[in-house]
Parts: sequence; structure tokens; C-alpha cells
Amino acid sequence: MHLRIKKIIVSVMGYFLLMAIFFCLAPPGPAEAAPISRISAAKGLGFMSLVQRWDNKYVKKVVGQKFKDQKEVVGYYTKDWSSDNQSQNSLHNAAENITGVATFSYGLKPSGQLTGSPPKAALQTAWDNNIETLALIHNLSSSGFDRSLIHSVLTDPKLRTETVSSIYQTLIRNGFDGVNIDFENIPAGDRKALNAFMAELRKKLAPDGLKVTISVPAKTWDDPSNGWGAAFDYKKLAESADRIMLMTYDEHYIGGAPGPVASNPWVEKVITYSSGLIPTDKLMLGIGNYGYDWIINSRGYQSVPAKNAIPMAQKYGASIEWDSVNQTPFFYYWKNNQKHVVWFESPESAAFKLNLVNKYDLKGIAIWRLGFESPGFWNLVSDKINK
Repeated sequence: MHLRIKKIIVSVMGYFLLMAIFFCLAPPGPAEAAPISRISAAKGLGFMSLVQRWDNKYVKKVVGQKFKDQKEVVGYYTKDWSSDNQSQNSLHNAAENITGVATFSYGLKPSGQLTGSPPKAALQTAWDNNIETLALIHNLSSSGFDRSLIHSVLTDPKLRTETVSSIYQTLIRNGFDGVNIDFENIPAGDRKALNAFMAELRKKLAPDGLKVTISVPAKTWDDPSNGWGAAFDYKKLAESADRIMLMTYDEHYIGGAPGPVASNPWVEKVITYSSGLIPTDKLMLGIGNYGYDWIINSRGYQSVPAKNAIPMAQKYGASIEWDSVNQTPFFYYWKNNQKHVVWFESPESAAFKLNLVNKYDLKGIAIWRLGFESPGFWNLVSDKINK
């Protein structure tokens, strides 16, 4: 009996000695203990690797300045074809300016399961630079955002629960810090179902310290007849989400009339409306680093990454003009006897939007997408919101 007690005492003492050594090597921040367990479980790290990861990913994040008293800068990360490294290069080169990355990596199946694979390069770069990682979940198919699919998933309680479970498992398995929900083209009648999904998602993820975020269409009022934005109840969604990314772009869009992708007056109207329903410390302003090229009096068009707009103007000998009302650049050019107009985001026009982030004390910005930005954009971000 006494021998058994001695063994128990020795075991307990050994356990506490091991813990003491561990915490001396890598003392945790006050609220960082839970996430490391899922990171280590996801990657099968050994003890010393765990200490290394804890130090690199958590201790420095707590004591450093990247996440403290600063605006957040989240970049959307995509890989549109196998050799597309634009987002990866941008993430790597601008890592010091980025606090979070949302990887466009997972779609939905009709079963509620996810389809896709972890973006290993993006995750590694993020871990190496103390950048928060969000798995972006979408309903995009080859024909666009699938309305029928998202309706089925949101309105069927069993599918809803299956989807939430699949998201949770994906985050844990791959070491993500949270999720970004990018469900678009949701039927207006599914408003309550979307609210229920987000509430269930939060209930599942929050106990593990996993962040819940959602990207929402930009609105200046709550129009119940709007087929694109009516399903998004800003106030209710704010109860479930840690961050809400306003998609303040596509004011003028593919297939529509030419005009600014995001005029400054329109963006400010979106902010004033949304900030009345969503706490500003949850609001992220979307910055669309792109433009559109329309053929005048025709349905022809193409998208233009912001970094390509000025070289395009130079190619066709076009002069860049400035709309002082909308605070956005544009230019005209001729090709094949057809007149084109290109409206695009530039560092100059983005500067006005970053001023609004400071004016309304929003939490930060969400950039669509990494790799499209113009030269000078990151210097602007650093000067305006990450001083």
C-alpha cells in the first residue's frame, strides 16, 4: 500500500517538474493556452517542436506589437490556377503589414462536408510571421455562387449541423485560428436560417478559442427585396461573429453600367449604416484592389487587377483622370474601334477609404485580394493605419 502511494507521489512530482521545465522554456500568455493544444494536435509536433511553435506563434504574438493597439489587416488569399503565386508572394513580401489571412480554400458539398485542401504554403508563411489564419468557406461553383446549394445547407437543420462539424474538424485538423464564412447569393427568405447557422457555428467554435468571421454584402439600408443582400441581418450576425468583413466593392459591377468599383461617398454611407448595427470593434472595411474595363455601349467587360491598371493605360496611351466627387481614378482608351472605360482602385483612392477606417474607428481592413495591389499600397497601409 505504502509503495503504491510512493509511486503515485513520484509520478505527480515528475509531472509537475516536467510542466515547470516546459513553462520556463515557453511561458504562455494569459489567454493563449487553449489554441496551442489544437495546433500541436493538428501537426503531430514533438515536445521541442511544440516549444518552438509556442514561442514563434503565441508568445511573440502576445508580447509583440503586431496585434496590440493596431488596426487589423486581413488579406484574402487565393490560388486561381496551379502556378498562381500572386497571393503567396504578396503574403510573404508584405507579412510585416498583415495581421490575418483568409485562405479561399474550401467549398461546400451538398452533404454538408467541405471540399478543398489546406493551403500549406500560406499556413507556413503565416505561422512564421505571427499572422492569424482563417479558413474561408464558400459556396462558389463553376457557374457562380450556388444559391440552391446554400439554401439546402442553411435550411436543413441536419445539414447545418453537419456543415458546422465539418468546419470545426477542418480548423482543428489543419491548425487554423478561425473561419471566414463567405456565403453569397443567399435567398432573401433564408435570413433566419443564416442567423441560426452562425449562432450554431459560434457555439461550436468559441469554446476552443476559434475565431468566427463572416464576409457580408455592403448595404446602405436593409432592403428586404434585395436578392443579394436581404439575407444578411447585420445586427443579428454581429451577435455571433467576432469580425464582420464589409464587402465594400462592386458598387458598379460586371454586367452593369460603368462606374467606380467603390466610390468614397458610397463607402462612407455603408459604414454609417453598418456601424449603427454592428460594434465598430468588429467591423472590417473591404478594400477591393481591382477594377473593371467596360466597352462603352456594349456588354463587353473584363476585370483588371489594380497593379495592371496603370500599365494598361500606358499601353494604350491613355491619360489617367480623377473623379473628385467619387475620389476614384479612371481612364478611356480605344481598341478595335471600340471605346473602353476603366475604373479602378489606386493607392490614392484607397487612402480616402483608410481615412474612413480611422474616422469611424473601425477594427481594420480586409483586402480582396492579395497579389492584386498596386505598387505603393503597402506603404500606404503602413502610413495610414499601422504607424
